[in-house]
Amino acid sequence: MVQIEKIEELTGGLKKYLDTNIQLVKQEMTAASSVIISYLFSSLLIGLAALFFLFFISLTTGFYLSALLDSTIYGFAIVAGFYFLIGLLLFLVRKSLLMKPIREKIIQNIFEKK
Repeated sequence: MVQIEKIEELTGGLKKYLDTNIQLVKQEMTAASSVIISYLFSSLLIGLAALFFLFFISLTTGFYLSALLDSTIYGFAIVAGFYFLIGLLLFLVRKSLLMKPIREKIIQNIFEKK
């Protein structure tokens, strides 16, 4: 009888320990995911503002080059060619300059201790 009570007490303590650990992991994952989501959301807002800026600068540059070259097609083609070269360059270095730093930042945020 005494052994059965000790086993029941041990399993009860083990169950309580596991429940506590599960709750701790849930809280840590919630904190980490909230940091990541807020980082992504703020990055998205900054990126959107930068995109609007880039759009209007591109229009301005296209019209300026069009006036210089007396050709709307050539002015905007030069701007488009510039963006094509930038896009090609980013495509070629995407793993080292884009994917790796973003992945490391996410991992750092997950395992960051408060």
